[in-house]
Amino acid sequence: MDYRPVPDAHEDAVDDALVYAFSPERGPDYSPDGPDRPETFRLRGLYDVRDDAVGDPDAASLAVVCGYYDFSARIRGAFHDVAGVSAVASPPEYRRRGLVRELLAGVHRELRDDGVAVAALWPFEYPFYRRLGYARVNDYARITVAPDALSAACPDPAGTFERLGPDDWRRLDAVYDEWGPASLRLDRSADWWRSRVFQSWRTDPYVYGWTAGAAGDELGGYLAYTVEDGDDADGKTMAVSEFASRGREARGHLLRFLRNHDSQVERVRFTGPADERLFDELDDPRAAETEVRPGPMARLVDVEAALEAIPYPDGVDADLVLDVDDDTCPWNDRRIRLRVVDGRAAVSAAADDAERSASLDVGSLTRLVVGSHGAQRLTDLGDVDAAEDDVRETLEAAFPRTDPFLREGF
Repeated sequence: MDYRPVPDAHEDAVDDALVYAFSPERGPDYSPDGPDRPETFRLRGLYDVRDDAVGDPDAASLAVVCGYYDFSARIRGAFHDVAGVSAVASPPEYRRRGLVRELLAGVHRELRDDGVAVAALWPFEYPFYRRLGYARVNDYARITVAPDALSAACPDPAGTFERLGPDDWRRLDAVYDEWGPASLRLDRSADWWRSRVFQSWRTDPYVYGWTAGAAGDELGGYLAYTVEDGDDADGKTMAVSEFASRGREARGHLLRFLRNHDSQVERVRFTGPADERLFDELDDPRAAETEVRPGPMARLVDVEAALEAIPYPDGVDADLVLDVDDDTCPWNDRRIRLRVVDGRAAVSAAADDAERSASLDVGSLTRLVVGSHGAQRLTDLGDVDAAEDDVRETLEAAFPRTDPFLREGF
């Protein structure tokens, strides 16, 4: 097998693999007509060729495909390069041969060589990616409510609603920058706004903003949504993918905008962080059905680089030995010494007999780094084995919880 970038000439073969993997009911002749891939998307594949083959492989020999986005995401207060792995697919004749593992090993190696220390993805199956070193880093809430149940949260009409388009992305980005989660928030580019917020594989979303004054003023908030058809019994659903506001006033008027669709849709569905709630804003809190679902996964592809890149809390000095288990990235599978002084860390190889150690796999270390889980929680789960209580306490202090939320789907 030969790991390499997939050329533009082979994109039809990639689309065939993706359609068969994710939408087999559409049949082999279906041609996907979705949004353009962002410029930051990189296609990679394993080609089924002999070791002594001469020349570039043809599209027919493409055995497994995937891609990744070049992201910049906030981790512990600073932006870092993160790869968003996506579109992992193989035709049935190549499955259960370990080829996806081999393909992702190539991706992880490439990312490490390019100085990218973290990869993230939305899994089709959690156990599959756990075996490849990924761990779930946040959950999300899906809230469903009838639009007229929002009335108690709606202020009197004021300000202006305006329909927004891709050229308004800077105005939207200013709101997003204040509203987005502090951890695992992407630094969105113009290309990402245009191709992923304003476009969709099925129906391009509506995007509306609210200003306290006239149209064209600074936005107080915005929302992006589609309207999903249901059968005669279920009716239509207003599916809100982003509900961003700079404060309580703007949030109330965005809820008013949704309430005003009560003659068109039977329900409004929000998606947000797992602790997102509407209970306190409704007359009847039981009117909102809240379901918490598991979210994306991430892993460190370069443990040393990740640990040395992130900042550490003031007043935390640490000298720890970590036994890191990583079956997929052998360069991470080792015993390291982590020294933290004045908010920065240095990582070096540790002797086998070094004391003050903790053992954990790369997924658990990823959770510590991004802040989704603390050391005590991971110890309770059996994912961190600390030799002494003070080792666990030092880990807890060095890697405090940050409640990350990766909103983007990819």
